[in-house]
Amino acid sequence: MKIWEVHTMNSGARVRTTGEGHCDIDGLLLSEKAYLLAIRDMRPAHLIQLVDDIGPQNAASELLAYYTSPEPGHLGRALVNGRSRLGDPLLLRSDEVRTPAREFAH
Repeated sequence: MKIWEVHTMNSGARVRTTGEGHCDIDGLLLSEKAYLLAIRDMRPAHLIQLVDDIGPQNAASELLAYYTSPEPGHLGRALVNGRSRLGDPLLLRSDEVRTPAREFAH
């Protein structure tokens, strides 16, 4: 059982785990690390309410604006856009983003 499933057990919220193991709040997809970062500052119910109020795309934009790029040396304190293995939009924590191998070739 994932942490978001425990957080929403009694709320009846529409939160589920995707086949890839990500959090899905009515279309807002977050990696596990992104979810844990988000709930450091807001309760799970507030995150769910945000999606209910403004929709998954606008909620993603709000979260990206709130968790902007961290200072150098502080990886993992920002959220970034990414894609799931199936190609769906997904919020990731900044330290989860893989750097393409060609960047290391320079």
